[in-house]
Amino acid sequence: MIVFVALSVNLQAQTSVTFSFQAHQDDWQLFMSSKIVADLNAGAKVVFITLTAGDASVGSGSYGPGGVPFYLSRENGSMYATKYLSDITSGTTPLIPSTITTATVNGHNIAKYTYKGIVNYFFRLPDGNGNGSGFPSTGSVSLQKFRNGMIPSMTALGDIAATYTSWTDLTNTIKQIINNEKVSGVPAWIYAAHTIDGSNSAYNPSDHSDHRYTSMAAQDAVAIGMSWVGVAGFMDYESSANAANLSSTDHENSSALFGLTNWGLVEAAYATNYSSGHLGWLPMDYFQIIRTPSGNAPFAGPLGTGDNEEVNTGGSLLKIPMIVSVTSPIYINRDISMIISPYETGTLSTLLVDQDGKKVFDQVTKVENKEALFITLKQPALKKGTYVINNILNGKYIESRKITVE
Repeated sequence: MIVFVALSVNLQAQTSVTFSFQAHQDDWQLFMSSKIVADLNAGAKVVFITLTAGDASVGSGSYGPGGVPFYLSRENGSMYATKYLSDITSGTTPLIPSTITTATVNGHNIAKYTYKGIVNYFFRLPDGNGNGSGFPSTGSVSLQKFRNGMIPSMTALGDIAATYTSWTDLTNTIKQIINNEKVSGVPAWIYAAHTIDGSNSAYNPSDHSDHRYTSMAAQDAVAIGMSWVGVAGFMDYESSANAANLSSTDHENSSALFGLTNWGLVEAAYATNYSSGHLGWLPMDYFQIIRTPSGNAPFAGPLGTGDNEEVNTGGSLLKIPMIVSVTSPIYINRDISMIISPYETGTLSTLLVDQDGKKVFDQVTKVENKEALFITLKQPALKKGTYVINNILNGKYIESRKITVE
């Protein structure tokens, strides 16, 4: 049985926003799904921005008997996954499936889907191949070549066919989306492949070129005047070489989401990826903080100027991703285990708070390095119900996770 940790969320009062950047339609399900689920459960708005069509050299064409373009079958699968994700985490009645619209951003048309607390943007740029060489069938273009000035432009596939005439044109479009979708008065977070200046970082070696350069497009977009946006870098292909670190529930969730993504392929008579090596990426999510936000998203003002950014004052805690996984399911009088990915060394305070806001448990842990930290809370909950686990690092950073104790 697939079980999401589902909690009711007021979709009209979203408390934060996460921007998930991926090159391909199935990347977030494979490499960061547990963080997306946790953010939605905490009341966040999630915006998925997928830069390439993931067409694998087919372009706008089809090679399946159903005649559905390959890239569109992958896009449909991603939408099945995001609809299911939103229905389960929102705790609200499912709605009629979202349909595609066309958003005009920075003078470019972009495919857009909106469903409850989730927004999807699909840029549909040609697949750049794993090494960034591109495919002759689609003009041998790639994000890597585009950022490095080796090609003058990139044009999206399909009927939208927007053309970006420079890397800055592309990143300004991304920047406007972030400004359009921000939640004013709070910081925002970008989740993307871990990379620094487009290179294969030691943390995330041998990654797909499109993964790395999608991340760089996101980071370049917020480099100036967007200090209120933080960046968490996720480990992609290399993650399967590391130990599984997700709870059984998070692993089940990632499997369900990836299965729904593959249904988009299957219904269009394409081969599924579910039985391939992709499954090796499902039981783990690894990430590191590349950049912490400073200040809050502005309420109004010219896009990207940063002149009206609010500054965190009064000792307020900055929300950052730290929690990799939490034991699930959770029972009364049982230990709760967590894996924490700390941003810096120091002292981690862990508090369990009940539905009335009363502290029922606290624990202090010394953080001696930046490696993943395994923490056990000894029988912290004596009654069934909904609780919040607060992890506070050095009195500066916080991440909260709602849990249900059975």
